[in-house]
Amino acid sequence: MNASYSAADGDLTVELDQNDGVIRVKAVSTFDDPVTLSAADARELAQHLLELAEQIG
Repeated sequence: MNASYSAADGDLTVELDQNDGVIRVKAVSTFDDPVTLSAADARELAQHLLELAEQIG
């Protein structure tokens, strides 16, 4: 099963690949600007990463 998550208006994506047992994080923004997250987005991302990590062991 693969699961995905998106934040920062799509500039940040997180994907779980259970077949490979990995979490892939991709941060891409227009003009190579840094991807910025609000405190709430950062907490949501952290929680999501923890949940995905539990799924792969």
